[in-house]
Amino acid sequence: MKRPLAGLLLPLMLVIAGCSSSLAAHDPGKVVRPPNPIVVPGRLYATKGRTLYRFAGAHLTKLLAGTRLKDPAVSANGAQLAFARLQDQSSTIVVSDASGQNAQTLTPAVAPEGQLWAFAPGFDSEGRRIVYLTDRGKRPSSPQNLEPNDLGVWTEDVASRSARRLVSPVAYTGGDSDPVFRPGAAGQLVYTSYLYGGAPLQPVARLAWMSTTTGQTAYLSPDGARNFQAAFSPDGGYMAFVHAGAASDDLYVVALAPRFTGNPRPFPTDAAVLLQSGMVAQPVWAPDGSAIAFLKLVNGSFDLFILPVATNGGIRATGQAQAVTHGSFLDADSRLAWSP
Repeated sequence: MKRPLAGLLLPLMLVIAGCSSSLAAHDPGKVVRPPNPIVVPGRLYATKGRTLYRFAGAHLTKLLAGTRLKDPAVSANGAQLAFARLQDQSSTIVVSDASGQNAQTLTPAVAPEGQLWAFAPGFDSEGRRIVYLTDRGKRPSSPQNLEPNDLGVWTEDVASRSARRLVSPVAYTGGDSDPVFRPGAAGQLVYTSYLYGGAPLQPVARLAWMSTTTGQTAYLSPDGARNFQAAFSPDGGYMAFVHAGAASDDLYVVALAPRFTGNPRPFPTDAAVLLQSGMVAQPVWAPDGSAIAFLKLVNGSFDLFILPVATNGGIRATGQAQAVTHGSFLDADSRLAWSP
């Protein structure tokens, strides 16, 4: 069974935004770089048309030809690559080496409860565990008796293959999203919690901090703020995220305390610093913390940008965002990944 509409709301909004611009260019069917390409430090992964690309230095390489995928992730040392491999009515989490070879499938495509979806893998600091989204454990469904298949947050040991659910989603919201381990802080996880709130009911997206050891949860943003897609600096001290406004999705960054007890007041995101306005998606930090890459809507196309930043004495941009691609229509609903 396909995922419910609510779970696809953000990707659909991004597609609509890309199609609505009167200045939209024609999709060239390939990744296009500016005449003087930006030299990308390390290895930066993105997808276009569900195909994986790697930017490294001045080189662009297509990986895993013939494999439809989204949400690449890399371990901190760059040795392991994970992604969601897509089929027509299911998807699985796959782990491989950095080039996409020696792949092993971690999650099943089908179970007694039916065909399964799995997305958004992310490694812990040691590369031993992965967090991801899946509708595994849902109730069996049929056209005569439709049951929710919302995505929950799960974690799995890569070596032993032992898996457990961390967060059960609110039914009929599409589930939670954007799970990410906090570097340098064992057992800390941030994800986006989706539910309906207010009067009349409105979709709510708020950032939630979780201890995977105790199960304690604290909200880092208010329920009406519409914050999502958290990404941590390599040392875990700063968190980038996207804040949805009336007509834009802006990039913010906030410094986080080492841990949280209960729901902090004021909310940490209230002190966040705006770094990039516009229609921004999928932020990811450079391995050395010197930049943040993201996708941005320009003339109808989501393209890849790199913004130089500094965190000494507080977070700030140290220059303008540089375009890595031009008119390439990259997948705005697929994560970016960046490794040494």
